[in-house]
Amino acid sequence: MAATTKANSRKATVAGAIGNFIEWFDYSIYGFMAVTISTVFFPGDDPTAALLATFGVFALPVITRPLGGVVFARFGDRIGRKKTLALVLILMSASTGAIGLIPSYATIGVTAPILLILARIVQGFSAGGEYAGGAALIAESVPAKRRGLMVSLMPSSTGLGLLAGSLFSFVLAGALTADQLQSWGWRVGFLVAIPLGLVGLYIRLRLEETSAFQELAESDELASSPVKETLRTQLGNVGKVAGIALGQTVCYYVVLVYTPTFLRTELGYSPSDSLIATSLAIAVYVVTIPVAGHLSDRIGRKPLLFAGSVAMLVLIFPTFLIMEGASLPLIATLQVLAGGLALGCYTGPLVCTWVELFPTRVRYTGVSLGFNLSVIASVSSPFVLTWLISTTGSDLMPAWYVAIAVAISLLTLFVVPETAPAKGGHDHITPAADDEEATTPGRAGS
Repeated sequence: MAATTKANSRKATVAGAIGNFIEWFDYSIYGFMAVTISTVFFPGDDPTAALLATFGVFALPVITRPLGGVVFARFGDRIGRKKTLALVLILMSASTGAIGLIPSYATIGVTAPILLILARIVQGFSAGGEYAGGAALIAESVPAKRRGLMVSLMPSSTGLGLLAGSLFSFVLAGALTADQLQSWGWRVGFLVAIPLGLVGLYIRLRLEETSAFQELAESDELASSPVKETLRTQLGNVGKVAGIALGQTVCYYVVLVYTPTFLRTELGYSPSDSLIATSLAIAVYVVTIPVAGHLSDRIGRKPLLFAGSVAMLVLIFPTFLIMEGASLPLIATLQVLAGGLALGCYTGPLVCTWVELFPTRVRYTGVSLGFNLSVIASVSSPFVLTWLISTTGSDLMPAWYVAIAVAISLLTLFVVPETAPAKGGHDHITPAADDEEATTPGRAGS
């Protein structure tokens, strides 16, 4: 029994993380290839206008992602985590692969950007159900004493997908000429989503449903209307999730997704140099997250959340002030400190805090609503910042944008309770059996 529990915990962690990896690999490809994509789908005499159009399409999840979050959250709390996450992955992989197959504007005219918009709508819609579902799946499948570490692998897989996209873009930029990159090279990253999605789907379909959800289903205690129940009984916790998520999501998009474009278009660095600096920061981010998640199992979630948010506030202005005219090693160091260490410290315990705030019957819905609210401000950040910089002429706009978001998260932390079981936090999640024990899962929170 213990071996089975341990094996299922590992499978659940991989199943939860793999979809997240695929999502962010493809999101990052779009972000890192934004300048190239702008010339393929939005040609014109004004490169800023083309880039704004590209980032405008990138920001479509502002509308579609929250909607997808509501739809899939209802499925996740009604029919189960496993089936919902399988459907999410099918839609995500298909829509992402479709982007790589769309002909250019030069080939089919205005139909090209229209098809790109449609693919991004479906992609954003499916992504709305991925993060909350994967986090709930892992949290309900692992031992309570290691939950911070194991759930932290969700955001770590986000960084890993971003790192893979960054390195992939770096290799393409170095191996191909500008003409090759524009004619076909940019498509490769999107087409890779199809085989990756098939692997992820196979893993998810072989997974068992979580015992917490199964017990609610067997006792006929599933929420009949998860969204209504969440808004009626958990609205405060939804707001807390949105508040503490805002700083993380905005800093993530600005420092780790948008900065390569900023370095290239505003400061004149080559595509390869800008991707090198960002890739180093992402690598540190990926490693820092599970370290912080593990520490949160011992000392609590909130100390690390406070430390990370304060560090982000302290570092963000020096990062963008010093970038202009700085050497590449110095730029990389600044990104590592702000986007790697500080953001990683904050992110490590963050997602586990979200899932521990909600009872099982509305966990998927509660996390999805709160997280996707924060995405509204973060996904649109490349578009907003490109417009703000072109309008104001100030290269400090990214720093101000991040600082305001992080300040909101820091203030929200004061009303968020400590959720770590080791520190006396109220545990809504049925603890899975410890590795060395063979126990029958207890009653799920309701």
